[in-house]
Amino acid sequence: MRTSYIFILLATLVCFGCGVAEPVQTSSSGSDSQFAATFNDTTTLHFRVTAPDEVELTWDASEGKNYNTPTRYQHKGRLVIPAKVEHDGKMYAVTAIGKNALFQQRCITELYILDGVRTIDERAITGCDKLKKLQLPATLDSIGASAFSRCKLLTEVSFPEGVRAIGKYAFNDCKSLKEIAIPQSISVLPEGMFEGCYSLKKVKMHEGISLIESRVFNRCETLVSIELPHSVKDMGTVVFSECHALKNVRLPKSLEYIPEGCFHDCIALETIDLSGIKSISHHSFANCQAMQEVKLPETLTAIGNGAFSGCINIKEIRIPISVTFIANNAFAHCMALKDIYLLRTKPIEIESEHALPSSPCRINIPKGSIDSYQFTAKWKKFDYREVLVGK
Repeated sequence: MRTSYIFILLATLVCFGCGVAEPVQTSSSGSDSQFAATFNDTTTLHFRVTAPDEVELTWDASEGKNYNTPTRYQHKGRLVIPAKVEHDGKMYAVTAIGKNALFQQRCITELYILDGVRTIDERAITGCDKLKKLQLPATLDSIGASAFSRCKLLTEVSFPEGVRAIGKYAFNDCKSLKEIAIPQSISVLPEGMFEGCYSLKKVKMHEGISLIESRVFNRCETLVSIELPHSVKDMGTVVFSECHALKNVRLPKSLEYIPEGCFHDCIALETIDLSGIKSISHHSFANCQAMQEVKLPETLTAIGNGAFSGCINIKEIRIPISVTFIANNAFAHCMALKDIYLLRTKPIEIESEHALPSSPCRINIPKGSIDSYQFTAKWKKFDYREVLVGK
């Protein structure tokens, strides 16, 4: 094993543009492929050579340790990841924070990653419970899955505009994160990106985001309003589920369906514009207790199982002619629902007689269509009232 000692007598270098002092390296030891470097005689970081002149920060693998070994929780307070490191007379650029590199380093309060790092790998900084301040490098290209998951005291993240990819659950359970702005370089919000960020109140998105995957804002309990850009064409399931404070939502005209459980248990949501929507999936608005009115658009063709179940304050529903299918329990447990207006003269397809509530809820149908309803299977049990269309 080779060992080299580097004595630097120069004053501490400053990373221009970021205002953070680069740590002074005082020694290094290890092999040609993996080594430890000590900075300011106090902090030891471990590196793995990934290219002739590049290294990534890694966890301490000495003495049989792995990234989850409790005895390796050694970094305290402020930690600066340097832009360069020297070993055995050779200078290396630090280009990555490797997989699990700072996993559950529970005593770090501030983390500064200097320019040069392009990749923060999966679980690299997961579970840093006391991390309050984070500076990402301008050179950052990608953030791995769960990279900052469970950093419970982190209040702010400022993304560099060059970031092109963010992994699943990258910031989930960052319970103190209050505000976020999605960089222009990101077009897909990955699964669970901000799930469980209870304090998240403000999200700024840009035109160019095309996909919001499942669970991105699930359990963001203090999020009050959200405005989705017109470029969003697709969303995954339970994106806003359990956002208990969510009152105002603006959906883009480009969106044609509401995914399963999308707004499930959004108990403060009062109304939403569904213009242009063709399909409302299972439990999309289940338990939206504050919702008093819902206007189903003329573009709508299908209403999924339990789509509006538990919406206890909705009093009236008008189902447009365009709707061709209603699944079971679509309006179950809607305690205030008194009238459902069906605007088709011929019965639409329903999954079973449980698709719509029966008495005391009234089923209102167009005049002259009662025979068509009463002699159609699955529709026989309801009590009907013939009314003028649209009345």
